[in-house]
Amino acid sequence: MAEPSPNRVGTTEKSLTILELLQQEDGAGVTEVATTLEMSKSTVHSHLSTLVDCGYVTHHDRQYHVSTKLLRLGGRLRDQSPLYQAARIEMKSLAAETDGVVHLFLKEESDATMIAQEGYYPGVRERHLGERTPLSESIVGPVMLAERERSDDGEPDDAPEEDDVSQVDDDVRDRFDRIRRRGYAVETRSGSSDRTFAGVLSRQDGTVMGALTVTVPGDSGSPLSAGDRLLEAIERVELSLTSWYDSQATFSPKHSWHVHSN
Repeated sequence: MAEPSPNRVGTTEKSLTILELLQQEDGAGVTEVATTLEMSKSTVHSHLSTLVDCGYVTHHDRQYHVSTKLLRLGGRLRDQSPLYQAARIEMKSLAAETDGVVHLFLKEESDATMIAQEGYYPGVRERHLGERTPLSESIVGPVMLAERERSDDGEPDDAPEEDDVSQVDDDVRDRFDRIRRRGYAVETRSGSSDRTFAGVLSRQDGTVMGALTVTVPGDSGSPLSAGDRLLEAIERVELSLTSWYDSQATFSPKHSWHVHSN
């Protein structure tokens, strides 16, 4: 986790904390916010009034709720993403071909953020746009890390000496090797026969951009076909990404997209 900035503004931090609390609680009153955050009612009221005036919060019947302004900002950010632009058509096709649910994740430092979904069937856990998950807790983590650790000779860049390798390191290395050979990771949800396939999305220079996953019902036929179709979709998405970045010489700086490097 990054160290806090020495120029951190406490007032801004408090406003954002209040905003996050309103989202978590699906709305709250001044007293509830003040009690939960251990702040005075007058301070909370001042923050909420400012958020209402700026359009980030609505006020009705003494309850404050997060407005749709953040949704508009997030939606615009997502739509401007070259990763989303390259993947959205392929996601529709992949969901239709596999009868599965497809998710697109953006890599943000040590987390994966879900920015798009296609397809539906009962039993698949609902994910919310913008949901952020640590790589260590998601199936997309291993495929991103396996790609990041790949070196020119196909071995992890930071491979330890033979004498220092533990059983855990062997297990991790074996999993990475399997992912590299297949091109994707596979996960079966506990208590279900449904399978999730995940593959990494990278730029031509090796920068990991994100990941694409498809979750298919256990009775949807050969699971290998879902993995093969995922790889085909990833290949087409990466080709589109290459074309997009190759064309950036014709764009002004305001069209650039910030990418977190490995």
